[in-house]
Parts: sequence; C-alpha cells; structure tokens
Amino acid sequence: MVKIRKAEVADAPILAAAEAKIAETAGYLVSRPDEITPDAFTTKIADLSQHPRGLYIVALLEDKIVAHAMLDPMSLSALAHIVRLNIFVYPEFQRQRIGQTIMDYLLTWAKQTPGVEKIELLVRATNKPAIALYEKIGFFEEGRFKKRLKLPDGSYIDDLAMALFVD
Repeated sequence: MVKIRKAEVADAPILAAAEAKIAETAGYLVSRPDEITPDAFTTKIADLSQHPRGLYIVALLEDKIVAHAMLDPMSLSALAHIVRLNIFVYPEFQRQRIGQTIMDYLLTWAKQTPGVEKIELLVRATNKPAIALYEKIGFFEEGRFKKRLKLPDGSYIDDLAMALFVD
C-alpha cells in the first residue's frame, strides 16, 4: 500500500540521489546527474512547505521513498492561479499505479486549495506511459517544444506542454 506524506527537508538527500540516478539515462530528465544537488531540494521543500499554493510530497512503500512530486506555484501575479507539476516515480517502481495514486492525491489537494485553477506540466514526447496517464486523468496537450532536450549524442527530444483546469 502506497502512503503519501509531505516532503521534509531531511528527505532532500534521498530525493536528490534518486533524481541523479534517473538522470543517468539520457533524455529522462533535463538535468544531468552532476547538476542535481541536495541543497536545491532542501530549498525547494522548505519554500513549498511555506507557500499556500505549493505542495511537495513523497510516496512510500514499506517506509521507503519510491516517488516524489510537487505542485510549484508560479510567482507572477498574472500567473498566480497556475501550478507547475513535476512527478518522479523511480524506475523500479513504475507501472505499479504509484503515479496514479500520486496524481489522485495532487488533484484532490489542488481542488481543495484556494487560488489553484490550472496545473501545467512538461513531458518528453517519447514518454508514452506518462502521457497516457496524464490524458486519462484529463490533461490535454497545449503545445510542443521542438528539439527542447539535446542529448549527449547530439539528438533531440521534443517536450509536450500539457495542462488541466482544476474544477
């Protein structure tokens, strides 16, 4: 049974290590492994824990963190109704409905949070399972960023911009 809880600053090294491991596979993340630091996670977790429209969570199986996600509010007044979604289900735990559980939690939270009207995300155009999950939930494609991610071998991957209006 997957448990969800708010991320804590003490989780930062675990989350950074997990993302660095994911980033070893070219094209999964924009960041390269050496660009991922626990300090950045510490700052983001602390910032979102203080923001009324921000949320950083972790998913646990048997007390082990197996995924993390955040809804990060836009800072400008004209964009304050939008949160940006980032979700990371660690590779060995994918296709076990953990992503669905996290998304259900985030959407429930967003619907209950004043001021959150829209969720946006970017997803690699090659990540068919994630796109299928987002579409199943109700996200729609808003655009495509061509050749957004340049891989070490010189090839490119497009990113899809997707969104969901919170009702």
